[in-house]
Amino acid sequence: MQSDLATFGGWCFLTGVFLMVTGDGLTNINEPVAALAWPWLYLLPFAVSIVLMAIAERVGTRQPSRAAIVYAPLAALLAVFALSAIFSQDRTLSVRAVGYVAVIAAFWWYAAQLLEDRWLAEATWLIATLAVLELAVRVIMWRLAEGLDQVSLHIDSVTWLGKLQVGWVFNLFAPLLLVRFIGDRRRSVAIVNGIAWAVVAAANYLLFARMASLVFAITTVAICLLNLAYWRRWIAVMGVAVAGGAVMIATNFRMVTYLASTFFDRSKNSGIDLRLGAWKDAWRMFREHPILGIGVGTFDEVAYRTPGNTLNPDFHLHGWHAHNLPLHVLAETGVLGFAVWVFLWYVVVRALVTAWKNGDTERRLFSSAALVSVFAFQALSMTEVLVAARAEASMQMNLTLALLVVIGLHTSLPAPATVRD
Repeated sequence: MQSDLATFGGWCFLTGVFLMVTGDGLTNINEPVAALAWPWLYLLPFAVSIVLMAIAERVGTRQPSRAAIVYAPLAALLAVFALSAIFSQDRTLSVRAVGYVAVIAAFWWYAAQLLEDRWLAEATWLIATLAVLELAVRVIMWRLAEGLDQVSLHIDSVTWLGKLQVGWVFNLFAPLLLVRFIGDRRRSVAIVNGIAWAVVAAANYLLFARMASLVFAITTVAICLLNLAYWRRWIAVMGVAVAGGAVMIATNFRMVTYLASTFFDRSKNSGIDLRLGAWKDAWRMFREHPILGIGVGTFDEVAYRTPGNTLNPDFHLHGWHAHNLPLHVLAETGVLGFAVWVFLWYVVVRALVTAWKNGDTERRLFSSAALVSVFAFQALSMTEVLVAARAEASMQMNLTLALLVVIGLHTSLPAPATVRD
């Protein structure tokens, strides 16, 4: 009975992973209009999975896990955020935000427990690969139908609400897909991951998102340089990628040159002044409340209280953020919250760097992918904040990020002794 419950619970978890990564698929519950579909569907199979796995005694507080190193930083983060909520400028919003953060922390723990099951760990990556491939194919079809002579803005998805969110998903997954292609000894698995990476690369380019394209290029080069021992595996695919990229650029050269010319041109890129203004507001909020901040989850309320502000009213209480994650954390949770946030990522990066330095060939390969994925997240966070509590689709992005970090730690670190036994 317990075995059957655990099996069904595992399939529910995999269903949740697929829905989460794809943005709930094109629509859900056969709803033909994405805007009318239910954006929280992906949480349902996760919730069922947790109940079944708990009944089957497959998860517990004493269950060992390679990702257990993040438990203490996550607990500290939740505690400091809760303290920030007590002194918040809007306690109701902050209490909601702390609830979201608690769910995210619980998911880190739960995913870390489940992925110690070898079959479920392999199945999770396979389902995640198929999910990001489905999303990439959908983006390509959408962009071709829309026409490549215009800048993309939206995608018909239930929860991924625009090209920036989709670009984050592509950039976080791409390093792991690439190393699975160049390093997996199973030919069929390597081919599937290689195809997925190539399709994701094409879809990411067709989004015409400046930072997403730049970060994708940097992380791809970084994966190759960190794994020179596999040069025979990646040199060919890099050659094909460069050739394919050259063809795609040549076919819409005018649009590419236009986007490149507007990267730092404030007269042609309104996003620059928008971000500079948001950074200025965030820094002002931090200086006024340096210790515990204005309160976690309150940025899109407090920013609008500034006399004479010119912010778009459409984003009031609908996910307005600092467009820079470190500044956003500083503004909302002060020095204490920022210090714990940095500590969390320090623990993750230190473990991955140690694995890259001291691990065997396979662990060096996987740890390099996890490190580069973390770099992609941090780089993209310099101009956007898609993981802030209460920002649009932030829960889904946070859970996706947590899953990838757990996968990275699981594949990079040696198994605990009790798991090996």
